[in-house]
Amino acid sequence: METILCIETPVQMISCTDTNGKITPMRFRFRDRSGELVTINIDKVISTDQERGSLGVNFICTASLYGTQRTFRLRYSYYAHEWRMAGIGC
Repeated sequence: METILCIETPVQMISCTDTNGKITPMRFRFRDRSGELVTINIDKVISTDQERGSLGVNFICTASLYGTQRTFRLRYSYYAHEWRMAGIGC
C-alpha cells in the first residue's frame, strides 16, 4: 500500500473549528501516485500539538485505508492555510 501513497501530500480536508479556535479534522481526500482520488473518514484523533503562536498544528489520527486500520500524521499550516498528509503508519 505505501508504494502507491505519497508522503507530504496536499490533502483536501473537512474539519470543524470551535469558538475557541480548536481544529478537529473529520475527513480528507488526496490523490495517490496512480491519480486515484482516495477519501478517508477519520475514526479518532489520537493526539494534537495545537499551540497558540505556532506556525501550524500536527494531528495523529486513525482511520481505515483499503480495509486496514492505519495511523495518519496530518499537518495544518496557519501561514499557508493548507493541509498535508505527513505520514502513514500501520
